[in-house]
Amino acid sequence: MLDAADPALTGREPLPGWVREMAAGVDLPALCERVVARDIAVAFPDLAEDAGFAEHLRASVRENLRLLQDVLCGRLPLDAVRLERPLVFARVQAELRIPQTALQRSYRVGFAEMWRAWADRLQEVAQAADVPRAEALRGLAQLTTAIFDYQDHVASLVAENHARVDEALSRTRAHVRQGLVREILRGDRTSLAPSDLITLDHDLGGEHVVVLLPEVAEGAAGSLMTGVRARTGVRQTLVHPLDLSRTAVWLTVPGWTREARRQLRAALADAGVEASVSEPLGGLAGFREAHEQAQDVERVRAAWGRATAPRVLEHADVALEIMLLRDPERGRRFVRAELGRLAEDTAEAARLRETLQASFRLGSHVSAAEHLQLHEHTVRNRLHRAEEHLGHPLTERRTELQVALRLQRLLAGPA
Repeated sequence: MLDAADPALTGREPLPGWVREMAAGVDLPALCERVVARDIAVAFPDLAEDAGFAEHLRASVRENLRLLQDVLCGRLPLDAVRLERPLVFARVQAELRIPQTALQRSYRVGFAEMWRAWADRLQEVAQAADVPRAEALRGLAQLTTAIFDYQDHVASLVAENHARVDEALSRTRAHVRQGLVREILRGDRTSLAPSDLITLDHDLGGEHVVVLLPEVAEGAAGSLMTGVRARTGVRQTLVHPLDLSRTAVWLTVPGWTREARRQLRAALADAGVEASVSEPLGGLAGFREAHEQAQDVERVRAAWGRATAPRVLEHADVALEIMLLRDPERGRRFVRAELGRLAEDTAEAARLRETLQASFRLGSHVSAAEHLQLHEHTVRNRLHRAEEHLGHPLTERRTELQVALRLQRLLAGPA
């Protein structure tokens, strides 16, 4: 019976026995995480926060590493390699309209990382076993050839699958529509032809509110909008996947009323989802700008901390924070100048800031005490200590102090 490493099966001379034994000793789980991190940083930086995408990538890398190790150890002929998770991942990329250039780049950087790990391991084994230099170099050359032969083999299969899926998807109206929306958001389209308007199938003449759902996939977002439409009276909605787990929804009416916006917020709150909501903006430019606003709101949520930020955040709620966060370093200098010792990362400073914010928001130390469930004397004492830390009365530079407290909360990061 022939061994898998027999040249009659592999079509090439097998790796030396000591190299095959070395290949079996690489820590695949640790190497998988290294490859995933490198791929995301180089080929998919825009999807760094998409946990679903990262898991698809991880499953693909994990399977490739296992198969590659089997090939290097002589347990599996290259021609017998059958892919499953890498082909699924190729389909995911095609559905997200990730170009094949990014796919190919991820394979280049990923396999370079794999080669580096096995080459480092080979060097360690060769030194420990006192393998002659010429033999070690031959082993490295054979290892390199085997790894990149495997890369060429699987990358071709994956690219072919990506192209096939992409071609099939390109024939569907929904996929064409998604591509058109992406072009509008990038600013590639400043006007739309009649055929584009038919493809988009959404009224651009009204006022658009964008709801960004950071933890709701496209299908669930579509179901959620059924209830939102019934609650608000909105008839025109466009659901657009930003990635595997984030969705943006355009809700368009001839003119948004205060009551309709109140109902929208209530419907999202009752649904229990996290949502970042834009102001109403009109026309094609408003279609794009409303999406930018919702993204700005979502960045404030991330800075605030998902555990403490309100589930539903509107642009009007955090417009000041959005403006101030455009220059974080200048914002930090402003916070330090206005708050002084109150900006420190201590439990006492945090208590005093919380008490100040409650007092400013509710208008009196009595209301603040009730809200914080503290005795009035405790609140009064805290406000007095805050004045001592500031070096001036709370009535002095009150506006600057309130702004600094709001900004400090974000610049300090999630609690």
